Amino acid sequence: VIVGGALLAFIFTDYNKGTSGLESKYGYGTVYGEKVSIEEYNEALSIADENAARNAQQQQQPKQPVDEVAVWNGFVEKLLLEKEYEALGIDVSASEFDAYLYGKDGFQVLPDLAQGFTDSITGMFNEKLLQSRIEEMESSDDPEVQKQWDDSKNYYTDKRKQEKYVDILNQGMYVTNLEAENEYFSQKEVKSI
Repeated sequence: VIVGGALLAFIFTDYNKGTSGLESKYGYGTVYGEKVSIEEYNEALSIADENAARNAQQQQQPKQPVDEVAVWNGFVEKLLLEKEYEALGIDVSASEFDAYLYGKDGFQVLPDLAQGFTDSITGMFNEKLLQSRIEEMESSDDPEVQKQWDDSKNYYTDKRKQEKYVDILNQGMYVTNLEAENEYFSQKEVKSI
């Protein structure tokens, strides 16, 4: 009885330390040594759930459950990339954002926008339809519509920042002709010993 009581006391002491101590020290996790709060993650999870419900309604299909691991990975990726954008000075100006949305100044029209805002007569992307929809969302009195526009704006801004970041990484991965030649010959050359 004494040994059993000691074991139970030991287990419950460790259990209490594990549930309360770690949560306050590490939050829901850490990124760059900073705590990630459960509230921020739950907000990202609820946004993903709302998006899944909206997509299911638009496609007239039953709503699929949200993949929490994918949401967590996206959440962590966003936190990591924000630090990288800040360190590299990557930002998107208002004029660049407009050119990115409307497919001007060397940008291609984004496929999801080209599909959603096509002219019924020509079947081509109609910039005026997109512009009127944006103006309608910005001037709406409905906070839900304004939130949708803010979410969309943040999504496309983050997408453009990520494209810039990937372009910077690609420019850093240059292989000279000598390096390529040495790599080729090292893989193809056969020597007998």
